[in-house]
Amino acid sequence: MGDEFKLLKALATISATSSELAAVNQLITAEIGSADFLEEYDSLLFDILNTYRGLESILRPMVSVSSPEKFRQDFSSRFEWYANHYQAALSEARINAELTFEKYLQFRKRREVATGFPLLKHAFSRLHDFVDKWIDNDIWLAMTIDTLLKTLFRMLGELNTIQSRDPEDAFALYTSYMAGVLSYLDLIHQNLGQIEATRLPVKQTLSMTC
Repeated sequence: MGDEFKLLKALATISATSSELAAVNQLITAEIGSADFLEEYDSLLFDILNTYRGLESILRPMVSVSSPEKFRQDFSSRFEWYANHYQAALSEARINAELTFEKYLQFRKRREVATGFPLLKHAFSRLHDFVDKWIDNDIWLAMTIDTLLKTLFRMLGELNTIQSRDPEDAFALYTSYMAGVLSYLDLIHQNLGQIEATRLPVKQTLSMTC
């Protein structure tokens, strides 16, 4: 499997996890209005969302070169920036996984999580699967991000080499790589926006009661 497909496969998987989290979040926040519950739930999501935000922040500068002129001017410096920062992004996902695990140990003890109400029971079962497989025991999310960022580093390095001798070919390859990346990245951004929209009223309510 070539790096091009490996990159998109990893990002497609990550975007799918963000879609699952957004869907589960919609169910839970629509059914439970307790400020006490939502405060702890908000804390549980905090580090997970930071993982997605960290991925966005490291990828956005690399997908936003929009013209051959900007590519010639900026790509080498952007690649250098990526080379200096992607290792920190790799470790951030693992740190966030550890923080989420500690919080989830307490969160799953809440009486709301043990509900027999079918809709919420289903939602909490999905949340458990998400945290257990993607965040905690198998840390698939962190491992997939690891694969993605390392694969992208290799691809960007090759593009940087090609650009030194043929900027036109390098830009053509760059656009073919990044078109797919951008669509999945936009989906992640959309899902984060949906989750943030449900978290904002909670923050406002808590600030008003302080």
